[in-house]
Amino acid sequence: MDPQVVVDKKSEEPDLKRQKLEEEEEEDCEEMSSYSESTCSFDSEDERLVEEEYQRSGYYDFDTTKQRRLVFCYPVIFEDSDVAHKPETDGDLVHRLSKIALQKYNDDKLENLELVRAVKANRKYGAGFIFYITFEAKDANSHTDPITFQAAVRYLRGIETVYRVHPKPLLDS
Repeated sequence: MDPQVVVDKKSEEPDLKRQKLEEEEEEDCEEMSSYSESTCSFDSEDERLVEEEYQRSGYYDFDTTKQRRLVFCYPVIFEDSDVAHKPETDGDLVHRLSKIALQKYNDDKLENLELVRAVKANRKYGAGFIFYITFEAKDANSHTDPITFQAAVRYLRGIETVYRVHPKPLLDS
């Protein structure tokens, strides 16, 4: 006896979101074809640009415009909901992750700092998402200027893990 084939009516309907993503990927490949022989692969120049930018800035201040075809990390657009689940925005998520990181810092260092604002963030994939966040915090009991912090926080829906949190190193003059 032949096994019965069951057709799911829903799967026959076009997936508009997937179709749009596939069209965008095709457009990206077409745009990139001017770089090399009609391929979406990266080359040594892409590697050089990414490595140079990473050495200059690390993950936190990585300028994603320096990427061509080798995508190293993505900027977080605070107004979007690319990672966050609506109605939360990515900015809300970064704010929440910043608070979690700052709480860890306060617990570890016996400080009483409060979050002023999340400044910016980059993200990359890594067992969920790894957010490289720059935020400002200040002493809750004084009127001093805010301190800029950097935190690496893993986010997997419902699970947040703070890998690092520290004041941003001062650049040499």
